[in-house]
Amino acid sequence: MTGRKHPQKKSNNHPLRKGVKCGHSGKPDLHPLRRGCLRAQNLVEFALIFPVLMLLLFGVVDFGRVFHVLIAISNAAREGARIGTLYNIGQDGSIDEAMIIQAAKQEAGNLSLKLTDDQIIPSCVCLDPDPLICEYPDDCVKGQSLRVEVNYNFSPFTAIFWDTDLFLVREMEMMIP
Repeated sequence: MTGRKHPQKKSNNHPLRKGVKCGHSGKPDLHPLRRGCLRAQNLVEFALIFPVLMLLLFGVVDFGRVFHVLIAISNAAREGARIGTLYNIGQDGSIDEAMIIQAAKQEAGNLSLKLTDDQIIPSCVCLDPDPLICEYPDDCVKGQSLRVEVNYNFSPFTAIFWDTDLFLVREMEMMIP
C-alpha cells in the first residue's frame, strides 16, 4: 500500500510507566537516580530559600517602620517649634518648655508614637555672629531661632540577627517673629 499510515494512538497503560515520572519527551524516565519523588526536592529547595524570604520580608517591614518613626518625630519637632515660636515666648525671652514638649508629644501621638519628656529638647539658638547680641544665648528674643530636637531609640524586628538599635534624631528650627 502506498499512502500514509494512520498515526498510532499513544497508550498510557505502558507497563513501565506505572509510578515513574516522565521526562519532557513523554517517554518514561528510567534513570535509577531520578525515579524518586520530585516533591522532596521541591521541599528541600523551599526549606533553603524560606529563611531568606522571611528575612527580606521583615527587612522591608522594618524599613517601613523606620520611615514611619522618622516622619512622626519630624512632625513632632516641627509642631513643637511652631507652637514655641507663636505662643510660648515670654517678654523676658524665656520659653515655656512644658507647652512645647506637650505639643510635640501630642503630634507624635497622632501618629501612634509615644514620646517622653526627655526625648524632646527645646532650646534657643542665636544666629548673629556678634557676641554682644548673643550675650544670653538661653533667652529667645526676636531674630533668634527656636530649635526643638526629638530623639527616639528604634528597635527593629531584625535586631535578633544583629544586636543594635537605631538612634533617630530630628530637629526643627524656626525664627522667632
